[in-house]
Amino acid sequence: MHTLSVSFGRRFGAYMALLAMTLLAAACGTTVHMTGTWKDPEAGTGYHNILVAGLSSNATARGTVENKLAAQLQQHGVVAGKSTDLFPPNFDPKKEESVKSASGKIEAAGYKAVLTVSLVNKESETRYVPGTMYAPYPAYGWYGRFWGYYGYMWNSVYSPGYYTTDKVYFLESNLYDLTKDGKLVWSGQSETYNPNSLESFATAYAKKVTDALEKSGLLQR
Repeated sequence: MHTLSVSFGRRFGAYMALLAMTLLAAACGTTVHMTGTWKDPEAGTGYHNILVAGLSSNATARGTVENKLAAQLQQHGVVAGKSTDLFPPNFDPKKEESVKSASGKIEAAGYKAVLTVSLVNKESETRYVPGTMYAPYPAYGWYGRFWGYYGYMWNSVYSPGYYTTDKVYFLESNLYDLTKDGKLVWSGQSETYNPNSLESFATAYAKKVTDALEKSGLLQR
């Protein structure tokens, strides 16, 4: 009887430990890992006025991500705004008139850089395999400049099946210098496994990206 009680006690203790670990993991929310970053060697000393632009026609997802990123940047002493406050609902970066109008609003608001967010496809995992140096694709004309990248990647992020079970998502953020014709000066990619919700993901992602930018010396108070 004593042996049976000890065995049961051990199993019960192990079960409770596993349950506690599970509950702790759930309480921690979504975890985001930065898998690689790149910085232009000729990048400036930092940016104080940054516009956040989510590349999606999904208004809810775009607004949530932009809100969280702008809030995190503001906590780091940066003047940060959102494209949802500048671009109209029918904004289309593939139309010249839309780009011209948006560019005027960005300049008038005093933004010196734009931070974009987009979902990159699964095949892009090869771009940041552990043990290799991550680098964006500036060789492609559409990638190295803000409006070229924006137009190419528009509507690529947060598809209807985004939050499903057992999925790994790779997201990319690029920082473009508007004082240098929208030149790419920083790029970072991250990995997110089974995000709990859009809100949870956006919060974790915003903190991770902002911390990476500050570590790279690209945020100016």
